[in-house]
Amino acid sequence: MISKTISFLPLAFAVLLGACTEVPEDSGSSFASSRNATDNMSLPPAVLAEAISMPDAVWQRSAQLARYGHSFDKAFYQAAAQREAANIAALKQAFLDLGPGVDPEEAGRAAYVAYTYVAQLVVEYEIDSGALAHNTRVNFGTKPRGLCWHWAHDMDARLQRENFKTLEIHRAIANYDSIRLEHSTTILGRRGDSMENSLVLDPWRGAGELYWGLVREDGRYDWTERSKVFAWKKAQKAKQTGTPAF
Repeated sequence: MISKTISFLPLAFAVLLGACTEVPEDSGSSFASSRNATDNMSLPPAVLAEAISMPDAVWQRSAQLARYGHSFDKAFYQAAAQREAANIAALKQAFLDLGPGVDPEEAGRAAYVAYTYVAQLVVEYEIDSGALAHNTRVNFGTKPRGLCWHWAHDMDARLQRENFKTLEIHRAIANYDSIRLEHSTTILGRRGDSMENSLVLDPWRGAGELYWGLVREDGRYDWTERSKVFAWKKAQKAKQTGTPAF
């Protein structure tokens, strides 16, 4: 009986601490990036206008993904973009700084989508606490969604709808082979570049406040491509069960 209790403790603690393990589809502190701007008042009028202006088709693609009975209109996205205008402008510039070949229109659209869709997910996930506290509530069924891999999956799905030609989406996982809390994220970079030279887009760690920064400069997480992590997990499972990892 005691041995069974001891073997159960890691799982129990994982749930209480807000486990966030991502599995293959087939089987409140804020940590906003120091790069992120916060003061819209310092933006030149033209930059402010560009940050918050986007064709209706862009926000409509976000609205089409609404769930749990929510609906979002143009005013919602305009308000989110107005609030985050300085951050949108800064993120757009970060995409352009990745190197030549990044389309400025795509960079601006990606930044707009990242910030306004995070605002939508905050509502849908019912975020009202820090990341780990929210994880615990999701794991106990009192919140609908909002684990780190939920954020990563939904951001990935939304960005995919933009069909970027000069930007490329990656997925990554950190802490998969340690006792630390596993964490998933979406990464967006210049098409053809390595994941390490791309930008982490992580709304989870700040409970809905978007962190972004170069993968190689993320001091909190050491990221590995998701496909490599899944392959590693499959191999580990094969070792434990004694079955081939095809």
